[in-house]
Amino acid sequence: MPSHASRTADAGRAGGAPVDASARLEAGVSIDPLAAIGPRAEIGAGTVIGTGSTIGPDVRIGRNCTIGPGATILHALIGDRVVIHPGVRIGQPVSPGVAAGANPRPGAPRTRRVIVQDDVEIGANSTIDRGAIGDTVVGEGSRIGNLVHIAHDVGIGRHCQIGAQAGLASGVAAADFVIIGERAGVAADVTIGAGAIIAGYSSVNGNVPAAAANQSDEDGL
Repeated sequence: MPSHASRTADAGRAGGAPVDASARLEAGVSIDPLAAIGPRAEIGAGTVIGTGSTIGPDVRIGRNCTIGPGATILHALIGDRVVIHPGVRIGQPVSPGVAAGANPRPGAPRTRRVIVQDDVEIGANSTIDRGAIGDTVVGEGSRIGNLVHIAHDVGIGRHCQIGAQAGLASGVAAADFVIIGERAGVAADVTIGAGAIIAGYSSVNGNVPAAAANQSDEDGL
C-alpha cells in the first residue's frame, strides 16, 4: 500500500505547485505543494505527487501511483500502481567518464529512458540511471529497497526483490523472481537467471544460473 497520502484535502493542484500548461493530468490527480510538473508530462487518474517532487518533460506516470516527497523523475515511463518513496532519483544520466559495461564509451550521451512497469515499489533515496544503448527496465511487481543504485541499461525482470544498499552495475540482466540481498554488488554485464538468490553482502562478478543460490559470510537474505 502507498505510504504517502496527499496533504491536500481533495484531488487537485495545491497552491505553489507549478504545472506546465502543456502537461496532461487525468481527473483525480493530487499535486502537493511545491511539486513541479514539466512540459508534456502525463499523469494518470488517482496518482499522488508528493511535496517538492519534480516530474520532468515528457515523463508519463500511470494511474493510482504514489510519488513520495522530494522524488525526481526524468526521462521515464512509469506504470500503474507504482510506489516511489521519498527522495528517489529516476532517469538521471551517469556522470561523464564513469560509463562501463553496456556502454564502453566514457562520457557517451544518455538518450534512452527508464521504464518502470506496473506494481513496482522503489525504496527511499534509491537511484535508477537513464539508459544509454537501451532502456533501463524494472519489471512488473518488483520491490527495490532503500538506497539501491541501478545503473544504466540494467534489465530487472518481474517480481524481483533487491535489498537495501545493493548496487547493480551497467548492463546487468536479472530474470524473473530473482532475489538480491542487502549490500550485494553485481558487476557490469552479469546475467542472473530466473529464481536465483544472491546473498546479502555478496560480490557477483560472473553469470549466475537460474535457481542458483549463493552464500555469504554475513547474514544475507
